[in-house]
Amino acid sequence: MKPRSKASIILSKINTTQNKIIMKTMLLCLFLSISFAIVSERTGWLEIDWKIIFIPALLVLQIIIIGTALKNRYKKH
Repeated sequence: MKPRSKASIILSKINTTQNKIIMKTMLLCLFLSISFAIVSERTGWLEIDWKIIFIPALLVLQIIIIGTALKNRYKKH
């Protein structure tokens, strides 16, 4: 049997079901933010500053991290 490299061990720890859900949630939020910005820009309804387009995805990540931390803190043993 071939020994596993450090990179494959790290990737196997990162590639969990919960991390996949978090990444999909962040990508969806980013996609929705960009879509909203493009539609607003085309219609002239709202002027979007493109530098702040990533803020909703970061807010979702913070909510997920805080929720997970609270869930782990108050988990019944």
